[in-house]
Amino acid sequence: MSILEQINNDFQQAFKNREESAISTLRLILATLKNERIKKMADLEDEDVIKALKSEVKKRKEAILDYQKGQRNDLVQKEEAEIKIIEKYLPAQMSEQDVRQKVKEILGGLEDKGNLGKTMGVVMSQLKGQADGSLIKKIVEEELAK
Repeated sequence: MSILEQINNDFQQAFKNREESAISTLRLILATLKNERIKKMADLEDEDVIKALKSEVKKRKEAILDYQKGQRNDLVQKEEAEIKIIEKYLPAQMSEQDVRQKVKEILGGLEDKGNLGKTMGVVMSQLKGQADGSLIKKIVEEELAK
């Protein structure tokens, strides 16, 4: 079953069970995916769905930061609940410790570590989709500073 089919099934189940937060979040996800399908002018593959879902999670994390600045804890909780719902459909992410170990392995095999851009390109190509990009950047910068 594709991720899109799973989201549709979960939406129908949430609708039957009258789970308001799940219904609204899944409805927004389905609308986003429909717009992505229109942009692409073809059916979405799982990797397209994952890319769109990651974008939605990123938007919500940025909104959380803004809401925290404005001391709107009610909205922070709403966004966090939406992130939890969306993350059910994303592949598992590597832990910070695993990312650090993998980055050390990759950097050990590189000859030119002076250029952050090239180094990040190599690391990101090997860890694509397995960890958050900002976490990877932070770890690479820390390891290069050593």
